Amino acid sequence: MRGIGNRTSERQGYLSPLVPSGYELDMARASARLSCRRGERAMKIFSRVTFLLILLNHAAPALLSQEERSLIPIETFFRPAKITRTTLSPDGRYGAGLAPMDEGDEIGLVLIDLDTMEPDGYKWFSGFDVYSYHWVNETDVIFSVAEWNAYVEGLFRINRSKRKIVTLMGNDVVARMVDPMTDDPLYSWIWLMRTGPGSNDALVKIRKKARAQRRSVVGSGVDVDSYSVIDATVTPPTGEIFGWIIDWAGVPRIVLRSYRKQLQYMHRDAKDGTWEALPIDPEEWRIVNFNKDNRLLFVTGYHGEQTRGLYLYDMEKNAVEELVFRDDEYDYTGTGEHRFLKDILVGITYYRDRPASVWFLPQLQSIQALVDRAIPTRINIISHWSDDFRRFLVGSYSDTAPVSYFLFDLAKRKLELITESAPWLDDTKLARTSVLHFTTSDGLRLEGYLTTPNGLEAPYPMVCLVHGGPWARDTGGYNAEAQFLANRGCAVLRVNYRGSSGYAKAISEDPRFDFRKMHDDITEAVKLTVKQGIADPDRLAIMGASFGGYAALCGAAFEPDLYKCAVTVVGVFDLEMVVKARKRQDHFYSHSKLKEELGDPKTAAARFEEISPIHHVDRIKIPIFIAHGKNDRNVDIRQSRQLQGALKQRNIPHETFYRQWEGRGFFHQKNRIEMYRKIEGFLERHL
Repeated sequence: MRGIGNRTSERQGYLSPLVPSGYELDMARASARLSCRRGERAMKIFSRVTFLLILLNHAAPALLSQEERSLIPIETFFRPAKITRTTLSPDGRYGAGLAPMDEGDEIGLVLIDLDTMEPDGYKWFSGFDVYSYHWVNETDVIFSVAEWNAYVEGLFRINRSKRKIVTLMGNDVVARMVDPMTDDPLYSWIWLMRTGPGSNDALVKIRKKARAQRRSVVGSGVDVDSYSVIDATVTPPTGEIFGWIIDWAGVPRIVLRSYRKQLQYMHRDAKDGTWEALPIDPEEWRIVNFNKDNRLLFVTGYHGEQTRGLYLYDMEKNAVEELVFRDDEYDYTGTGEHRFLKDILVGITYYRDRPASVWFLPQLQSIQALVDRAIPTRINIISHWSDDFRRFLVGSYSDTAPVSYFLFDLAKRKLELITESAPWLDDTKLARTSVLHFTTSDGLRLEGYLTTPNGLEAPYPMVCLVHGGPWARDTGGYNAEAQFLANRGCAVLRVNYRGSSGYAKAISEDPRFDFRKMHDDITEAVKLTVKQGIADPDRLAIMGASFGGYAALCGAAFEPDLYKCAVTVVGVFDLEMVVKARKRQDHFYSHSKLKEELGDPKTAAARFEEISPIHHVDRIKIPIFIAHGKNDRNVDIRQSRQLQGALKQRNIPHETFYRQWEGRGFFHQKNRIEMYRKIEGFLERHL
C-alpha cells in the first residue's frame, strides 16, 4: 500500500508536537484511488446524554472507606495490555501485535497463526521495546525499537517461518517505514530521519531480504552497506521534512517541508528527480495521497465550510474538484483513518461523540452489520483485511471493556475471538461513561465525557481529568485512569476544550493557541457539574499529564477556590521555556510557529507571564502533586523542578514523584503502579 510517512512523537512531544496542523496523527496507511463518487454521510450517531442529567438523590456521601467499597487493585488497571496495534498479514494467515514479554516491562512483537490461534513472541534487548512494525509480505515483518517508548532507533526484520531476527540498520539510526510495498517481493521505502544539526534526511529503498554488515550512520549523507541493504537513495529538498508520499508506481513524489519559516509541498519530477513547489497551501490543504493513475490527489480542507472534507485535486489543472466525504458537524480528519482495499478507498472511520464507520463498499456495509449483530453491546471497528478480502480484523470495545480482537472469515461467515487486550478486567464491575454537551459563555458548543462511580449517588466527589496535546481529544471508550478513579468513588469529568481535535473550525482550528480560554472551558464545565448537582463543590480535584498538567496548574492558580488539590504528570508550566526548548531541540518549524502564535519571549514577556501558571504560583492555596521522568527529552524535568521550588518557597503543600530512566511518561510497570498508588493516597487525603 502506498503511504505517507510523518514525524511523530518519537522525536517530539508536548504541544502535539507542533508539526503542521493535521499531521499529529500517524497517516502511514493513507493512500490511493477513489472508485466511488460522493461519499455517504456518517452513520447516525448514538443517543446523547446532555449536561442536564436527572439526579434522584442529592445526599453527599463521603469517600467510601476501604472496608465499604470493592477495590479493584491498581495493578489491574495499569498493567500493560496483553496485546496492542494488532494487524493482519497480507494473505490473512497471520496476525501480529505488540505485547509485554515474560511478564516484564519490555514490549515485543507477537505473531499469531490465525488458523490455530497459537502465538509466538519475539523481544529485543533489555531496555528496548518494539515500537512499530509493518508486514512487508506474507511472512516477513520489519520493525523498529524504542527506549522509553519514545526514542526510536534501528530497523530489523523477522521471518515468521525462520523465527530469526536480522538487523537491517543498526540502532544509531532513526528510521521510519514510509511504504512497506507488500506487493513488491524485493523492496520497501524507508525514511532515515535527521538526528540533529548537520545531519540530513534521506529516503532509501531497502532490500527486504538484506542484512546489515556494519553499523548505519546518518550524517551529511547515508553511510550503510549499500550492497546488502540499500538499493536506491532519494535526497529531499532543502529544509525540515515532515512527510513523504509515494505514488502507485512506487516512485517518491511529494514531501512536506518547512523552509525559511514557511510550509511547502514539494513535487519531485518522476523523470529527472528535480523538486518544485506545488501550488497547494499546507496551511489550508493536506495531501492524503495520489489516486491510482498518479494524476489526481486526495486532499482534505475546509473549502469554505466549517469542517474539513475529502476532495479530489487535479494536479494538471491545479484545481480542487469533487467532494468525496465531509461530516457537517465533526472534522473527521482530526481523528479519522482512510480505509483502503489496495488502491480503492472503501471507507473512513473516525470519531463523532462516539465512533463512526462510513463504508463506501456495500460488501463492507454488510459485514459491519453482521459483526454488529454478533456483538451488539460494543463498538466494532473493522480495521484490516486480507488482500483477497476474505478475512477481516475487528476491534471491539466499550466504555467498560478495552479492545478485544476478532477474526471474521467471510467464506465461513464465522466470527472468532483472537485475544482480549485485558482479560483480567471484569466489565460488570466497571463504571459507565456518558457523553455530555455544554455551551460556553462565548457560545461554543463543546463536548466531553462523564464517568460516574457505581453504587453511589450524586453529588459525587469529582476529578476533572484533562487530556494532553492540547491538539488531541478524549473519547468515550475505555479509559484506565477514569475507571481507576471511579472505582475509588469519584466521578470523572473529561472535557474536550476548544483546540481539541475533531470538531468544527471554530472549536478545533481557530482557537488552537488560546490556552487561557482552554482553561476557561474546563472551569465552566466543572462549575456546570456543580450547578447541576453532579459534583460536590467541596470535593473537586483536577489532574492531567503534559498539557493536561499545564491545565491542572492553571486550575490551581487561576481558580484558587474551586479545587481541593491538583495532580500534574510531566507537566508544562512555563511556556517561555517551551519556546526556547524547541529552538534548542532543533525543531525549526515548531519554534517559529510558537513564536508566531504566542510571541517572541524577548519582546512579549508580559504575554508569557499571563499564560504561564508558573508565574501565578502565589495564588495557589491547595496541595499539588508533581510527577516527572528524569529522562524526559521533550518536556524538561526543570519545568517540574521549577514548580517544586516555587511551591516550597511559598510554603504551599506539595508532593513529588521523580524517577530515573523514565521519559515521556512512566513506562516501567513498577514505577507506574507506584505513581498511581501515590496519587490514590494524595486524593484520599485531600478530597
